[in-house]
Amino acid sequence: MLGFILSKMQMLLFATGIFVVALMFLNFVSGIELKNITSSTLELNAQLISGQLATDSFCSLQSSTIPEFFNYGLTNNRLYYELTFSRVNFGDYKKLILSINEYGKEGIIDARSVNVMGDIFLINPSFIASSDPITQEIFDNDKISLYPRQALKGQAIAPPNAFVALKEIKSNNLSLYIIPCTTLSKSYSSSDDTTYYTNNCEENVLKVGCYLLKKEKGNPNQNDLLGQCFSISRGVVQEDYYVSKTNFSWKDCIEQGYAS
Repeated sequence: MLGFILSKMQMLLFATGIFVVALMFLNFVSGIELKNITSSTLELNAQLISGQLATDSFCSLQSSTIPEFFNYGLTNNRLYYELTFSRVNFGDYKKLILSINEYGKEGIIDARSVNVMGDIFLINPSFIASSDPITQEIFDNDKISLYPRQALKGQAIAPPNAFVALKEIKSNNLSLYIIPCTTLSKSYSSSDDTTYYTNNCEENVLKVGCYLLKKEKGNPNQNDLLGQCFSISRGVVQEDYYVSKTNFSWKDCIEQGYAS
């Protein structure tokens, strides 16, 4: 009888051991898959930014959309995450660090860096949920995070699930702007007989352009134009005709509510 009980206990311990080993292997495989997914996302966006910096033009911009969450593992786990941009000074140049961490947790899952021989401006995504003009506190940060899972708390706006990487060379000085935006919200505004239709990423580039014009001029005239890199094409409906408008002015900034 005792031998039978011991035999059953050995079988139970063996089965438990097999289950534990299988569980450890599953977690190991899932961890590798998650690492590959985050690595691919970071590499794609780091190359997009590097590509803008490498162009010969004085102005270059490209937008990128990030997924709401990552699916991984045999059980189709979901990772809700933050994509963080950080700038670090290294003498004559700066590094832009892109990193991914699980939302609400400190540990970094993976990271990439991009060398920037100029200035880096990280725009805080909180301005997406505000109709107020951009301020210095929003415009210039050492670190920002995009959480594409949900809208900013208490704000009826789509989440920041995208960003624009914009390069500007002005007076031989290079500047890289990371401008958060959302692809899930379309916006429009009207002034007199003109209606402007734009996606949020285009709109936010114009908002930053209005802020920079105000910063440069102090008290701009209505006919002062946005910087060349920020006066992007934008769809305009006027008298039932659809045209593409560029050369945005301080007057446009005022009419659209982008001016302080």
